[in-house]
Amino acid sequence: MRLHLVPNSHIDPVWLWDKYEGIDEVLNTFRSACNRMDEFPDLTFSASSLQFYEWAMKYDKKLFKRIRSRIDEGRWEVCGGWWVEPDTNLPLESSFIKHTEISAKFAKKNLGVEIVTAYVPDTFGHPSTLPKILAQAGFKYFIFCRPGLQEKPDLPSNLFHWEYEGHSVLAYRLKHHYAQWGWMDNSRIISMLEDEEYKKQAANCYLFGVGDHGGGPAIDEIKFYNKFMEGKPKSEIGYSTCQKFFDEAERISGIPKYSGDLHMHAIGCYSVMGDVKNAMRNSEHALEYASRALKMAGRKDDCLDDCWKTVLFNQFHDILPGSCSPAAAENAKGELKGAESFCKDTAYAAIKSVSLKHKPKIKEGEFRIFNTLPFEVTAPLSIESMVYYRENAAFKDSKGNLIEIQEVLPSVRAGNRRWEFVDTLPVNGFKSYHFDNGKIVERPKSDSAHFQPAAKANFDMFSQAMKSQVKFLVLDDKSDTWGHGYSKYDSIEGEFKLESSSVMNGTLTCKLCQKWTYGKSSLDVIYSTYKGLPGAYAEIKVKWMEHRKILKMEIHPEGADSPILFMQCAGGSARRKANGSELPVLHWSWIPEGDKGMAVLQKGAFACDCLNGRLRLTLVRSSLYGFHDPAILNPSDPQHDTDIGHHFFNLILLPGQKLDEEYFNRTSEILNEPLTVVRES
Repeated sequence: MRLHLVPNSHIDPVWLWDKYEGIDEVLNTFRSACNRMDEFPDLTFSASSLQFYEWAMKYDKKLFKRIRSRIDEGRWEVCGGWWVEPDTNLPLESSFIKHTEISAKFAKKNLGVEIVTAYVPDTFGHPSTLPKILAQAGFKYFIFCRPGLQEKPDLPSNLFHWEYEGHSVLAYRLKHHYAQWGWMDNSRIISMLEDEEYKKQAANCYLFGVGDHGGGPAIDEIKFYNKFMEGKPKSEIGYSTCQKFFDEAERISGIPKYSGDLHMHAIGCYSVMGDVKNAMRNSEHALEYASRALKMAGRKDDCLDDCWKTVLFNQFHDILPGSCSPAAAENAKGELKGAESFCKDTAYAAIKSVSLKHKPKIKEGEFRIFNTLPFEVTAPLSIESMVYYRENAAFKDSKGNLIEIQEVLPSVRAGNRRWEFVDTLPVNGFKSYHFDNGKIVERPKSDSAHFQPAAKANFDMFSQAMKSQVKFLVLDDKSDTWGHGYSKYDSIEGEFKLESSSVMNGTLTCKLCQKWTYGKSSLDVIYSTYKGLPGAYAEIKVKWMEHRKILKMEIHPEGADSPILFMQCAGGSARRKANGSELPVLHWSWIPEGDKGMAVLQKGAFACDCLNGRLRLTLVRSSLYGFHDPAILNPSDPQHDTDIGHHFFNLILLPGQKLDEEYFNRTSEILNEPLTVVRES
């Protein structure tokens, strides 16, 4: 069939409304679709998101029974194969795996279907690595709408084989929108149906139906398409499904191939509402950590499935990108924090059960530091305690080896003391440490943990470790929440001023503390170097009080001037142009400098830009909740700002590094691994 008409309803379960209103709209839309299918026996209907079907099962069993009968009849298509239609740039690979695993299990058990068509028509952009994730999960097809023709005109065709590292899916970009808002304008609809591209290509897909806040194909709309199809042969046009379209489309000869990102639609979505993004990332890592801890204890991790569903739901493409309402954002943060808390409790219970199987050998007590990762971890480690230990008591591991430690400032200024050291933890296991009160060693006095005012000469050790200049820039931001119409942020208004510097020197670690200010905002950064470890570590705390501004951390490695940038994506990496465009970022980026370069590993940022070797991490972007151009902002009205308040970031700057993705991936995992301390005595 030349033109497959696919009745659908794109439903945002959360956008300018919260989840509970979204549930109502899903059920109302599905009920309406069932009614329309009763009235029009040739009508089909397609809907994604296995979460929606679970809601129907839970809240309206009669409706679910009607849906199931239409599925069995072959007229209702369950497409998508994921729990919701998520953002695809920011989640980790583990999330996409769970999207598929949990959804496939639900679809097979409750709907009797196997889904091979990935379906995200409203999602704002897609990384080049996605075909690998899709193909490995069993998907054959991929249907999308964004970026549109004006945003990405260099696709060889709207129908193409999308490839990455030998993996491929047949992708189709909808030429026209997934919901025809102006369907009562008959001339407009007819002009789309008679598109020249549709006439030339043997199989085309055209979606229609009221969407976003639900609805589906309306009665007058269906009557219009029925009339348009009168007298036309079934080989030309008819109601169909995405699956039937792809069954025909894949037989077209000469389909071109394409490798690369499908960007960009809305660049602001990778920086706004950082609190939701951080809650999401923390939840993802907590789930991975809990799963590993359970397996370490010999237990299954299916107890985490409900938590995964919560996290996957909040990856929806109007929640995670930061384009939802304030109420929806608060609900998302609450759900994600709850998931993280459950995972931490579950992981601790599993790790504690492992620890209790090994009786402590030291009567004063042991600090057991656990590593759940499937590889050895060599990293800065720390213990903090208010338990009394004899001053300058030797610090040893379980084999009696002396471990060099250094006292540093504790997290609270009360009775606690904190020590840092560098050591290697075993794979999927723990290592025990203790203070030996019977052996005294020479150490600096405890007041050496405090910072002292620094002269510029004291910076040499840090500049040598970092080999780069660092600035904190403030940019003006006139874009809407999504950043519609923008490809880059480069309107520099000023930069933070360095107010003071102080250092803490030691035999194991040296630290530089800098305090910066701009307007009503402040920024503290602590750089640390460790004996035996490369590069410099940075802890950044920002108090941000600027209205519709952007904070970027500019890192300019010495001599770097590359036109390209390598970045981690879910399931792999991408080679991208360093042309100043705003880009989504996961945990690492690498700026080439000859055969080596600067690796920047980070936790807390989700966007960056790079221009000829100068990397700028987007730390904070304060916009307005759900502001969409061309809506009018009356200056007399109160405004609801996003991202005002405190923000925290962790970085590792690794100069002189060759491109080693496995090393970067592992070090990034270590940066996010809790390395839990269990105290046994």
